[in-house]
Amino acid sequence: MLATIKTKSKEVNEKLVESKERRIEINETREKFRPAAARGAVLYFCIVEMTMVNWMYNTSLAQFLGLFYSSIDNAKKDKLIKQRVENIYEEMTWRVYRYISRGLFERDKITFKIMICSKILIKDNKLTSSDVSMFLKAGAGIDDRNKIFTWMDDKQWLNLKALSKHRFNNENLQFFKDLPDRIQRNNDEWKMWVDSDNPETERVPDYEEKIRADQGIGGFIHLCLVRCLREDRTLLASNQFIKDVLGDDYVKPVTDKVEDIYGESVPGVPVLYLLSTGADPTDTIQEYAKKHRKWPVQAVSMGEEQDIPAQKLIDQGMNNGEWAILSNCHLSLDFMAKIEEILQAGAKDKPIHPEFRLWISCEPHPEFPLSLLQMAIKCTIEPPKGIQAGIFRTFTTMINQDYLERVEPYEKWRNMVYAICFMHTIVQERRKFGPLGFCVPYEFNNSDLQASLTFLEQHMTQCGNLNQPYSWKAMQYMVCDVQYGGRITDGLDTQLF
Repeated sequence: MLATIKTKSKEVNEKLVESKERRIEINETREKFRPAAARGAVLYFCIVEMTMVNWMYNTSLAQFLGLFYSSIDNAKKDKLIKQRVENIYEEMTWRVYRYISRGLFERDKITFKIMICSKILIKDNKLTSSDVSMFLKAGAGIDDRNKIFTWMDDKQWLNLKALSKHRFNNENLQFFKDLPDRIQRNNDEWKMWVDSDNPETERVPDYEEKIRADQGIGGFIHLCLVRCLREDRTLLASNQFIKDVLGDDYVKPVTDKVEDIYGESVPGVPVLYLLSTGADPTDTIQEYAKKHRKWPVQAVSMGEEQDIPAQKLIDQGMNNGEWAILSNCHLSLDFMAKIEEILQAGAKDKPIHPEFRLWISCEPHPEFPLSLLQMAIKCTIEPPKGIQAGIFRTFTTMINQDYLERVEPYEKWRNMVYAICFMHTIVQERRKFGPLGFCVPYEFNNSDLQASLTFLEQHMTQCGNLNQPYSWKAMQYMVCDVQYGGRITDGLDTQLF
């Protein structure tokens, strides 16, 4: 008996030693994955802070954890732990960026990207909070009226003084300490750089090599210089900074198709479209519904006394698998607060039909129910910024290969489709120039483009069937004077078409 006890004791001691060694090994391996967890924390707090920009940007921790775990599962495998960790946080950063930016308005997307970049650099001890404050505030807190450059305005001078006194990353010496003296000695070259059309892409006098030599935060330092001396070019300079930190993919225009959103959706989670002026996703959803044999999708425009029809539509869809569209939901906030309860109640009685989808559209509202915001898949509908992004959006959401082969001869039809899409993009782009673009602001939207393309298709098909020449005057009149021109109330704006 004693011998057996001694043997068991020895075995237990050996297992305890082995367990202790295994625990140490596991902890050491786990610590190697800490950078991935740290990146996740950085991204999550960026998401949380975006709610300060717009209440509609609320995202739940559960949604973020879903992205976090899927990033780990889908990141490229590697035998080296260091490389595996890099793959994880690159995949995680991209997934979080795409998921969140899909639900952001264009004006706020660059804010989100700059926030990610700055917090990553702060986490890596390359930047400090004071550096970010320098970028945001510049010379707003300085009072110096001894301006020595007549070609600078007061704001540029104050920004210049603040920049020359700032220590990036708490360095002992100010990076731009002698900037005022250098500008004074090389006045003509600096004036030419400040007055240039694209200072963010041109060589910086006296500092180009010094900025490039700083591999860690050279891009941020250059961004601060452009922000201080040419504030109007800050957004364009920000794209280069984002590219340096995150990569080229983060500055390219991206469009989310309905099929991509549908692929991520599940029956019990609604898709929430955040609308801008003149935008409406209903036609796009209806068109996509044809591929799933759900057309026409029943829709309810929310408002007074529309709660009962909306709930009836949802209950019907959960039972038979039909899709449901609720539009203008900012007009029925009380009913929106009940959506989660309705979906959960339907799931208790019996499983929700796997083909059921609920599409919701609304304008931003500060009292929109938090529970719905934190469970829904959010998307924004608004005209993209830039001609390239506009054309790309049109040809990925409205125009496909089948559409380009609707009318023969294909070559002429495709040329007309491209010309109308290009004109539509130009019209939308001109709006951002205010009164320089149009004397009166107009709400041109995708319905104008769709109506114009529908007329062209009918006209060219009819002329082809009757073997008649196309009537250029008729096409020009219907598109320029009726479809787009029908919105115009100012005579000078009419001349643009």
